[in-house]
Amino acid sequence: MDPNDNGQNYFVGEMNFGENLSDHPLAQLWGINDAEVPEWLDDEKYLIMIDGILRPILAEDNFIASFGGTYIDIFKNWLVVNTVDYSKVAELLALPQISPYNESLHFENVTDSIEQLKDSFREITLIADSYYVRGALIYINMELNNIVIYFFETGINHTVFINAVEPFNPEIIYANTQSGSKNIIRRDVNSREIVVNVFGGDGVYNEAEGGVMCSIGYWLKHQQTSDNLYITTAGHCYDDESPGENYFYYTPWNSELHVLPIGPIQFESRAYGFYDVAVIIVENEDLNPQFVIRNDDADQYRELIILNDRPLSSHYAHICKSGVITHLTCGYVLGFDGVFYGIEENYKVVELIVTDLYGLLGDAGGSVFSFASPRNLNSVDAHGAVVTVGPGICAVQSLDTIIDFVHERLGIFRDIIAYVEGS
Repeated sequence: MDPNDNGQNYFVGEMNFGENLSDHPLAQLWGINDAEVPEWLDDEKYLIMIDGILRPILAEDNFIASFGGTYIDIFKNWLVVNTVDYSKVAELLALPQISPYNESLHFENVTDSIEQLKDSFREITLIADSYYVRGALIYINMELNNIVIYFFETGINHTVFINAVEPFNPEIIYANTQSGSKNIIRRDVNSREIVVNVFGGDGVYNEAEGGVMCSIGYWLKHQQTSDNLYITTAGHCYDDESPGENYFYYTPWNSELHVLPIGPIQFESRAYGFYDVAVIIVENEDLNPQFVIRNDDADQYRELIILNDRPLSSHYAHICKSGVITHLTCGYVLGFDGVFYGIEENYKVVELIVTDLYGLLGDAGGSVFSFASPRNLNSVDAHGAVVTVGPGICAVQSLDTIIDFVHERLGIFRDIIAYVEGS
């Protein structure tokens, strides 16, 4: 990796297939050749490792008011440490846990500490609750060293709320119309096929209220208590106004057919709390569970193997998704613990991973992941599922949150796990 790269392609979330000879999703995201991907991915893993050591230290009382968080700059190959008080830098670098990695750290002057950012975020979301804000996503952006309030295209007037949060000087972003044009090749499923492999990112169609298309996240399985299998999607893909009409069908990429039944809803989270996940019980024995995420648009790397389900922690690490509408796209992690205010009354989702992934309606529920190993570029770690998308933004419910939530709320799910390789 060239440390003098000017980073002109930095933080561009949408991949454009076919513009160069690079086929691996990370080669397209980073603007490099396939042969360079292992080195770059190894460098990113190294920075993520350093970040994992540094973050808890910066959260200690001795440092929390002096630093404003961290984020990865893959193009400069360093970990950026937002710094409020430079007098604390030497003390930090002298720590035995940190000194071996000093050359990989870049200290950037900022105005707000992570403590101040969290306080501002807390106050802004409280104000948003009191003003019944709709159609907005709020999160902390480490690179901007600020709170971002992203407004979706809703036609709602937010002036009163914006005036109320003006003392916190947040970054206000309004959605712009995005284009969803892609070269599509039709691929219909023959309903007479005996067995169909169902991958993460495939489509799931709910016939309730005229029909709604979403995407499949993951297969779930019991460790001991049952042989039942389940598929996850987004909670809002379930129509709670017509509970008896909800039934889900499998839909492949580039197809309008919804002929293969999956099953009914087993669990929908919105009735229990501020999360967005639905669990479908699989009644059709002709659907074959797979620990695979679909990437059919590529010549290589068409089937991505899920090795593990792991939490994400580093800002501006790479992240990817697979969905039935816009297929596989990659981008960067913008923030954690975001809060989404939907259009519907009382629709609020918390603990969101915020990304710049490209997506459209119908990608909701789709698999979100990162590439796991420089030595196996088909391997991925599962991180969560798409909740909502907008131009330049995509919010994700983490897989940890999904699993923990269903464990707590439904006794039959107490031993449920994600279906990954070796599980």
